[in-house]
Amino acid sequence: MNKHDMFLAMVLTNAKRAEARGVVLTIDRAEARIDMLLLDGSSQPMTPPPAEILMKIIANLERGEREFVSHVFVILIDDVTIQRGPETTVAHIAKWSMEHV
Repeated sequence: MNKHDMFLAMVLTNAKRAEARGVVLTIDRAEARIDMLLLDGSSQPMTPPPAEILMKIIANLERGEREFVSHVFVILIDDVTIQRGPETTVAHIAKWSMEHV
């Protein structure tokens, strides 16, 4: 179990508890940002990890990794879109499920 797996599992667990409709992971000019997309159309920022950790998460998603494990949950990602630009990388996770370990 590595740090970035545990971190993404924790983020998606918190988003599920908040009944978020999605989570957006952003690296913009080496600055990390995470936003929960709420059902009312608003967003709520979450505390991001260092940009290097978030970039590892996005790279794993891009390679097709869809299972992330924490101490309590296994998170399965069903729908993710990744966009890369010259200075910005964004991963939009729109659908995921959780199972107890």
